[in-house]
Amino acid sequence: MSRFALRVAVFAIAGWLVGACGAAAPPTLSRSPSTAQASVATTPSAAPTPTLAPDLLLADSRYGKILFDGSGRTLYLFTADGGAVPRCYNACATAWPPFVLTQPPTAGPGLEQSKVATATRTDGAIQATYNGHPLYYYAGDHAPGEIKCQAAVEFGGGWYVVDAQGSQITRP
Repeated sequence: MSRFALRVAVFAIAGWLVGACGAAAPPTLSRSPSTAQASVATTPSAAPTPTLAPDLLLADSRYGKILFDGSGRTLYLFTADGGAVPRCYNACATAWPPFVLTQPPTAGPGLEQSKVATATRTDGAIQATYNGHPLYYYAGDHAPGEIKCQAAVEFGGGWYVVDAQGSQITRP
């Protein structure tokens, strides 16, 4: 089973977990290389080429297929953002940490790379966007696939998981 297929299976199993919103520590973020399997015979001196996992994944959840980061953490949009301009800072960004990267974001299978972009935060950090929506984590989601705060209204707007088109899913 490929690493991606394993991730999708884990998301499908863990994605149905839902709980109440609550305070928690913000997540850590990393982009880790995976090893591509060679499909042709190689000489002993040849080695597999490392490839980077996509930053955005589409996987099953109790809300249907939604966006996750490359390590399986649920991503949310904030309705109070001004288009692609992030408006969640200070206490808001503690509860809803922005999905920031140090390189241009990439979309996995089922997502459109043309909808992936970035927004610059006031501190200069680069936040990933999808279909014009800055993306965030919920600090209370700790494991891949967790969705503990869907359809919540906090900090002047609504927080929703995101579908493959980049639209909010409003079901609680």
